[in-house]
Amino acid sequence: MAHDIQESLRGWSRLSSHVVHQGGHLTLHHDRVLQPDGTEGTYDRVTVADGARTVAVDARGRVALVEDACYPLGRRLLHVPGGAIAEGECPGEAARRECEEETGLRPGTLRPLTAYHPLPTRTSAVTHLYLGTDLRPGAGPHRDPTEAGMTVRWIPLDDAVAAVRAGEITEAGSAIGLLLAVSALARQE
Repeated sequence: MAHDIQESLRGWSRLSSHVVHQGGHLTLHHDRVLQPDGTEGTYDRVTVADGARTVAVDARGRVALVEDACYPLGRRLLHVPGGAIAEGECPGEAARRECEEETGLRPGTLRPLTAYHPLPTRTSAVTHLYLGTDLRPGAGPHRDPTEAGMTVRWIPLDDAVAAVRAGEITEAGSAIGLLLAVSALARQE
């Protein structure tokens, strides 16, 4: 099967690229490409920073979830803390920083859960997921203007996983992280 996957990736070539939009958080590229079947076409792709997220679990087995307004969805969204990795910053430190900025707590122990591509057909960005435990008060929260009104909710980890299964927590990184955290903590016990 791996051979079949590699064979299907061959053939893409970028002939040219034009920046359509460059903003504070993303760049939109319009590429002229040679497709795997040999024909020319176009492909729109986005460049965004890689991300880091933390499933922060306290000694009582509760997970810190943040809830804030999600402009594209037009509603509030419950998710694990996280955000963009700054240039030159390692993913683990970004995960700690984002957790502290959004919740006011800094994980003493941070274990990698996985890394995933949130939208691989449009961006090469990677999001790194961590399990954060041994939570300690940090210097935060220090939220940016887009996070005004953000709140922290402490939910038993099992209830958060049930919320993923019920479709109440829908953000992909949060769903992946919560499900992986349960198994990581079970292996630790």
